[in-house]
Amino acid sequence: MASTHHSVLLVDDNVGLRAGLAMVLEDEGLETVQAERGDEAIRLVQEVRFDLLVLDLNLPDMTGVRVYTSVAQELAKPRCIFMTAEASEELIEQALRLQPLRLLRKPFEVNVFRDLVRRAVAN
Repeated sequence: MASTHHSVLLVDDNVGLRAGLAMVLEDEGLETVQAERGDEAIRLVQEVRFDLLVLDLNLPDMTGVRVYTSVAQELAKPRCIFMTAEASEELIEQALRLQPLRLLRKPFEVNVFRDLVRRAVAN
């Protein structure tokens, strides 16, 4: 499959999950950049234009919501998928108010994730 040069920023502090999801995306021909922390993600968005952000809601240094609102100042309404294993209802509500493409609850099916990302970068 020819690369479409779409890029995804994948932000999660779980290195195993992050590496596994990155492999799935790279198999789809997507350029994938990984970050473990929110500050790292914000810096990357300032340097690279991503087609999609995949943000864990709970990061070691800040929430995925805070990352999104910080980068939304740089990008006009970036496409985003949030994911979480455990987040407060308040944090989930804050995330949903940002109108992400989807909020995935971990664990989720890899096929669901792949199809969601595929549709997100195609539009």
